[in-house]
Amino acid sequence: MNNSRYIVAGISGIVVVMSVFTYLMWGIANRIDTMTNTIVRMGTDIHTMTEVQKVMVQDVSAMSTNIATIQASVQNMDGQLAAMSHNMAIMTGSTANMNSSMARMSHDVGRTSNMFSSPMSYFWNMGR
Repeated sequence: MNNSRYIVAGISGIVVVMSVFTYLMWGIANRIDTMTNTIVRMGTDIHTMTEVQKVMVQDVSAMSTNIATIQASVQNMDGQLAAMSHNMAIMTGSTANMNSSMARMSHDVGRTSNMFSSPMSYFWNMGR
């Protein structure tokens, strides 16, 4: 093994093997760097998503409060419409009573006119 060719071949082999090993390690390190950057970006995206969800929770809470307010307003309107419907029924009855009273009032106005135009006629028609 004292021959220099064997020493050169052995050292050349070691250099080639170490070069291949170094290239493979560089490729693995490059892949790990890419994977690390991807994980860091994913962590940032998850953090952003969490912040957006916090804002969404507040918005949904505000919407829920507003919906409860709207529901109370609709129930109030429902009560007012029921009262208005009841009042319309009363008004309809009152109008019907007023209508029936109009005939009697017309008769009384006619009798009053007759009385002023002919006072004696009023006394003769008192029973009507």
